[in-house]
Amino acid sequence: MNINALKYFKRVIDAKSISKVSNDSFISQSALSQMIKRLETEIGYKLLERSNKGVNVTNMGKVVYKYAKIINRLSDEMEDELCRESRNISNIRINGYFSFVNYSLPCVLYKVKKKFPNLNFESFGKSSEESLDDLSNELSHISFVNFKPEKKIFEYASLGKEKVVLVANYDYEIQESITINELIKHEIVFLNSFSIRKDFIIEKLKAVNLKFEDLNIMFEVDNIESAKSSISNGLGMCFLPYMSIKKELYEKEFKIIEITDFNLDYDIYVAKLKHNSCGSESPINQVYNYFVENGTEGIC
Repeated sequence: MNINALKYFKRVIDAKSISKVSNDSFISQSALSQMIKRLETEIGYKLLERSNKGVNVTNMGKVVYKYAKIINRLSDEMEDELCRESRNISNIRINGYFSFVNYSLPCVLYKVKKKFPNLNFESFGKSSEESLDDLSNELSHISFVNFKPEKKIFEYASLGKEKVVLVANYDYEIQESITINELIKHEIVFLNSFSIRKDFIIEKLKAVNLKFEDLNIMFEVDNIESAKSSISNGLGMCFLPYMSIKKELYEKEFKIIEITDFNLDYDIYVAKLKHNSCGSESPINQVYNYFVENGTEGIC
């Protein structure tokens, strides 16, 4: 008897729909229907009654469903144990967008290492798009990204907000609080990087009836350290992730200028493949669940 057929049969009964299970499981509806028909032929009884409203389980189908739950559970447990024995994952590879990996992740990983002392962690800064590509190709295990993953292969959770602030040299002459229309009178160094996406800022400006061209951009830089150097030399103000300038704020090298009617904060997401190796007890899932349960707690 085909165990996969029993797994899909159980899912169809739970969902009361072949089409829903087809969409969620990345298998065509016709292939799924044929799989269940072969199961009915093998068992020798009709298991489902099909209609335009979905499917109903027959009395024989209820018997098969009862045992399918037991068989599926035992099959999953066997696969988990075999996987743990054969692969014994001890290295967890984490990708994330640059500002998070460079400024926040180290503190989080310190706590995670305390929680999972037998695991080793590697982290790499990449764009969110590259991080998800690596994840989908199983080149990494967990990714932190600054937009919601859309592909159905990913499981993800929002961890909170990435705070983005307008930063100036501490001696820069400007009020502590300004409006967005007052901002366009000032010189700006624009950070055009994977940490703060240009298209994101363009959409935010559009919401307050402004264009990107309305900003008084002196020049663009492609990394946070170049932006910070520009601010230190009094070359203009810049939008930066708050986590990247906490040291400069403490030492009173930089200051934050509040914009009363404009906000650039965006969500932080953690993601992994839905069906990764070794099931729910795998180190990957344990670490992922730790991130989800603790959110941004412990971020530097």
